[in-house]
Amino acid sequence: MKPRKPYNLKCWIVSTPSGSAHFFTCARPGRETGAWKQVPDQSVRVWVSALQKLGDNTTIISLLGRKPDGRSEFSFYSFCGGFDTPSERDGRPTFQEWMDQHFKAHHILIREHPTYDYGKICPETLDAVKNDIRELISVGHTVIVVDSGGETRTGQVRKHMGAEEDSCSKP
Repeated sequence: MKPRKPYNLKCWIVSTPSGSAHFFTCARPGRETGAWKQVPDQSVRVWVSALQKLGDNTTIISLLGRKPDGRSEFSFYSFCGGFDTPSERDGRPTFQEWMDQHFKAHHILIREHPTYDYGKICPETLDAVKNDIRELISVGHTVIVVDSGGETRTGQVRKHMGAEEDSCSKP
């Protein structure tokens, strides 16, 4: 499978106590191919490989949670979200467990803040995501915030952080 740039990948600059730093936003794996049903593991591997080209110590902050109809946004994958119900998990590994199995040597960290697709993110969750981003970039992580399309919920995070789009290098 040919490597592709993750769908809606954008780079943002934000002020920090020590100057400024970058983080990225994009859509979930499979969105770049228009996959609306089951997303093959190989598509996820290609997506992760593209994200790793952004920098070292990759951390993915997932905003994936629920579709408006209540379905888990992880229902597209062979893995589940850490907050999925036992029946939704159905023996599947979590996103972090899947990442550890397939990218063990890369130590990719997953932080989950489940939200509703097309919904407004509550202030407490926005603050938690903001704190995660600031903490992680302060210790040298490359941070990528992910939602279904890489626009609506990630846009709320970006605005909450006062981030501006930047032209930093992309894969």
